[in-house]
Amino acid sequence: MRDNNYIKSFERGLRILEIFGESSRPLILTEIANLCNLNKTTTQRFLNTLCSLGYLNREESKRYSLGTKVLRLGFNFFNSSNLRTIVKPYLDEFSCELNKTVNLAVLDNLEILFLYRKEVRKFLKHDLQAGSKLPAHCTASGKILLAGLSDEELNKRISEMECYQVSPKTITSKDRLWEEIIKTRKRGYSICDQELSMDLYSLAVPLINEQRKIVAAFNVSLEAQDKEKLDIEKIITKLIKKGELISHALGYQGPYPQCFN
Repeated sequence: MRDNNYIKSFERGLRILEIFGESSRPLILTEIANLCNLNKTTTQRFLNTLCSLGYLNREESKRYSLGTKVLRLGFNFFNSSNLRTIVKPYLDEFSCELNKTVNLAVLDNLEILFLYRKEVRKFLKHDLQAGSKLPAHCTASGKILLAGLSDEELNKRISEMECYQVSPKTITSKDRLWEEIIKTRKRGYSICDQELSMDLYSLAVPLINEQRKIVAAFNVSLEAQDKEKLDIEKIITKLIKKGELISHALGYQGPYPQCFN
């Protein structure tokens, strides 16, 4: 049954903005129309409207890119995020203590979205910062956030995933990914062992609020080549203690980190 309160044209306009958010380059009219499953005339009207409002820019090459108004909205979100404000001092302290990169991320459908990052070492060729996204299936943050979903929702997300290979060690089997998520639930923290980059060994724990909901992931990035030299168990213990402390600051008082249903 059609919802009379649902505005289809508004959905289409937002979908166009989402497409630009998913693209790493400016797009031309034909590409946008194909991605939206709309004809060129309708797509052009949406583009003209979004450009006039400042949400898109039209370049001389007739390519379109995100405008400053969208970027301003994004920065306003990150700057005003209460979660980021509460968690940032704890992450900064942990990063300084271990001299390691730490991240705060949330689940955005099949990807993780960074809310905060304190970088000590760069592991990937491209820069990561607040607003950056990575696939959930091959990141420690993604695994711990997926572990917080119900079985039904987890099955739905995995079925929609394209578990593409990012490194030689990426888990590309959906059955194996499911098994890994179940293991993550049982131990209460996640491990990403060179699945995103052969240089990276990452660990993540859940951050839980007073409604007992996993609202974010807190992860630390370690050098894979130093894995045998480091006291990983000690780092895990520290990570869990910090995750519990942050969760208490968010209002959670239950068992940690074995908090999954």
